[in-house]
Amino acid sequence: MPPQADAGRLSSKTTLPHHLTLLVFAVSLFLSASLMFAVQPMVGKMLLPLAGGTPASWIVAMAFFQIALLMGYMLAWMMSRFHIRTHTLLLVGLLGLAFISLPVSIADYAGILEQGGIAPNTVFVVLLFAVGLPFTALSTVSSTLQRLFTATAHKDAQDPYFLYAASNAGSLIGLLSYPLLIEPLFTLHDQSAYWRILYGGLIIMCLICLHFADSKEEAVVEKKNRAAETADDEEVTWHQRTTWLMLAFFPSSLLMGTTMHITTDMVSAPLLWVLPLGIYLITHIMAFAKRRLIPENFLHMAHPVAVVMIIMLSTKMRLVPPSWTTAALVLGAFFLIALALHTRLAASRPHSKHLTQFYFFLALGGALGGSFNAFIAPLIFNSVLEFPLIALLSCMMNPFFDSGRKNSKVIIAGCVLLGLHIMGSWAVMHFTGHLTGNFRHLLLIFILALIIGHHPKTAMLGCLAIMFITQLTMPVKTLQEFRNFFGIARIYDKPVPRGAEQAPVILRHFMHGTTLHGLQRLEISDQRNAPAISYYGPLTTAIDAFHPRHVALLGLGAGTIRCYDAPGRYYTMYEIDPDVVVIAAQYFDYLNDCSTDKDRIIIGDGRLEMQKRVDDRYDMIIMDAFTSDNVPVHLITEEAFALYRRRLTKNGVIAVHISNRYLDFKPLIPVIAARTGLKTLYYSQPADSENFQVASQWVVLIPQDGDAAPLLQKGWKLLTPQENAPRSWTDDYSNILSLL
Repeated sequence: MPPQADAGRLSSKTTLPHHLTLLVFAVSLFLSASLMFAVQPMVGKMLLPLAGGTPASWIVAMAFFQIALLMGYMLAWMMSRFHIRTHTLLLVGLLGLAFISLPVSIADYAGILEQGGIAPNTVFVVLLFAVGLPFTALSTVSSTLQRLFTATAHKDAQDPYFLYAASNAGSLIGLLSYPLLIEPLFTLHDQSAYWRILYGGLIIMCLICLHFADSKEEAVVEKKNRAAETADDEEVTWHQRTTWLMLAFFPSSLLMGTTMHITTDMVSAPLLWVLPLGIYLITHIMAFAKRRLIPENFLHMAHPVAVVMIIMLSTKMRLVPPSWTTAALVLGAFFLIALALHTRLAASRPHSKHLTQFYFFLALGGALGGSFNAFIAPLIFNSVLEFPLIALLSCMMNPFFDSGRKNSKVIIAGCVLLGLHIMGSWAVMHFTGHLTGNFRHLLLIFILALIIGHHPKTAMLGCLAIMFITQLTMPVKTLQEFRNFFGIARIYDKPVPRGAEQAPVILRHFMHGTTLHGLQRLEISDQRNAPAISYYGPLTTAIDAFHPRHVALLGLGAGTIRCYDAPGRYYTMYEIDPDVVVIAAQYFDYLNDCSTDKDRIIIGDGRLEMQKRVDDRYDMIIMDAFTSDNVPVHLITEEAFALYRRRLTKNGVIAVHISNRYLDFKPLIPVIAARTGLKTLYYSQPADSENFQVASQWVVLIPQDGDAAPLLQKGWKLLTPQENAPRSWTDDYSNILSLL
């Protein structure tokens, strides 16, 4: 046989094992990463009803998962001191131990929140007990299997970093599949059961991977270590470790800031959780890929522009009102910054012999970034200042800020932005006559042009100037601003013009996030005689139609509803945030002017607290609970409305405030109402600036045999479930996509 033919046969014999080895390891890493990132939104969704639906619960959950990931990488680093085969067997044992604790169930640990209250530390403890062990065990899989891969006969065994991209692809698919496929198709109970089955499959795959380790493993590893020492004589320095840590810290913190920014206004739900996290993973995949899709020089130049965009959109003075557009701009800016930093992180990775150490410091930086946003920032900032601040400080890791060079293309881009803004400002001034805000925005764009075209020190000073301008140059005087686990609130007075011949009216505003939660006319001395303002015009019609005696209110706000009074009427008011109760009492007069001795204010989640009071009965339940513009999902499920109905008197009714800039609840409510034996009446109130009423939407649910005539005569409409209506929401199932 000719030598060429024999060589060809040997090549064909080795190709199949190489492909099979790669396939087994890639599938195992893909599965472990998918499980890691699918369980995160699943657990977050389980947590929401227990934590009052606040977006901060997901921020704490993300910080927890990053810390658990760090623990997993630390375990893998410690286990890497053992023989490769022993290391892998320890991994299998850890996964098997965690498997015993499955399936995942957050509700089993609800007592921790009841005893300790809803706070970051108690949420963290619940997650630790519920999912700490299985998630930490999963976190050890990636680096362990990549180390095991170096002991195989595969031709690329010396450089297993390319498997990191496969792992990130699994993470991304697992993450995105949750809101798009898993959440719409399966209940939480089924999700947990299937996740447990796949977890068991991963244990089997790890054992199969162990089979592909070279039979002469010790000799192979020793040979590879000698080669590594020849290729890399120097040990890793602390400067390198610090660089890895900081390059991981900034994107992690910005991930939290971006998530908080978009979920506070919209809704705290898996769909909006996974968007920033998905972008974060995409930047990892792109950075560690062998082929760069976006040149590094472009990323270095785009980085400061993205920073300024975040500063302009996330501080008090925004370029445009909150909307899907602003969310998309923030996500785009986050993508550019994270990709720039992750690209530099990938370029600084060490030889594969330091693989587990590299991943440990990467995870440490991520955990520190997440912990800063979840636990430290709320204690030191009254607003979400950490988001623009961390974006600004991330420029320290940009090589462009070390060179001091100018770039004509970036300067031209800044001038284009300046020109566009001048035209936009002129249009706004022409049609509205408002000058102040536009001149401030013009100044910011001018500073942007300076930032991107001059020396790095000038750029940093320009960014700091933007921070001060946006924080200090406000058109109104803030009376109070606070931040806690439930969000950010601000109270301020603002004169509102009434016309050429009338003096302006001073309105006191209560803002939660970017959403108005209450108004009061300060010239009215007794709020019992005040007309309905802000959102509550339609509600007064419903109250007058049904004449309730005992009213339950879920969500206090400024306390406006309390002054819709009548002889003998009294209120039980549920408010999850104790600081809101203080604000309603100190800065607004509704509670002081209208409360009676029979009124009660109960601190806690409205649904959970109402469930405890089995003897209470209400003639009307008003659900007006919002965090900024975010409606807690657990308050609008079948189980929630079934509870409300059990707490009603025979002819009692439920009024629900469904105003929202992003979600349309109108098709969903009739479906839930029909399944709980109720019918739905709907009213949409247009904005009325003359009477200080803002646009609002309300639904009233009455028994199927109840009298709807009083509301129908006032312009309310009867809503019935439509053929294409979304599936009813339950505690076990909800789908935010159906309401977009």
